[in-house]
Amino acid sequence: MRLLDRAPVRALLVAATATVVLTACGGNDSDSDSSGSSSSSASSSADGSESSAPAPTAKPADGERIEADGFSYSVPEGWKENKGGAGAALSLAIDVTDKDGFADNVNVVSDPTIVNVKGKQLEDALVKVLENADAQDVEVRDPLTIDGQEAVHSTAVFNLNGNEYRVEQYTLAVDGKGYVITFSHNKDLSEADRDAVDQSILASWSWA
Repeated sequence: MRLLDRAPVRALLVAATATVVLTACGGNDSDSDSSGSSSSSASSSADGSESSAPAPTAKPADGERIEADGFSYSVPEGWKENKGGAGAALSLAIDVTDKDGFADNVNVVSDPTIVNVKGKQLEDALVKVLENADAQDVEVRDPLTIDGQEAVHSTAVFNLNGNEYRVEQYTLAVDGKGYVITFSHNKDLSEADRDAVDQSILASWSWA
């Protein structure tokens, strides 16, 4: 399964955000768009059935609106898009005001190998991907509906050159394309605080 073969690549994409923030300089301000997600009334799981997974309950972020290929989202005030540092990622945004030693960030990559992997099989494959990338404390959390589409939610701790940080990943397929949305945080940030930031961004999400 190619999903497992790409583990080192994904780990590098996640880890790269820790060094990208050193050169992030704010970028250009864009007009804020505080409009929330245009979620459909009924959400769908990966296999096309109606999903019972909850949607984000946080207030949608009302900072910069970021447009990418296939989706758009808003980030909290103080976050900026980093196009130059995105590399192979479809989108990368960073909290340039973060002062705790690790700038929170979100990046989105495309992975075609997850399109036909569903349910428990996808959860198990993601755990193997993270463990093969030397992640620690790997867990599968409750799924979440992002603009009408159910995502598998996993979490893990990475160590980059002695610096530990935690990722929260949301993995799903939309219109035949696989996406992995990765939030990276200081390891010491509480789960509640991580979720508050992540879900404010996910609450603003819109699939094209």
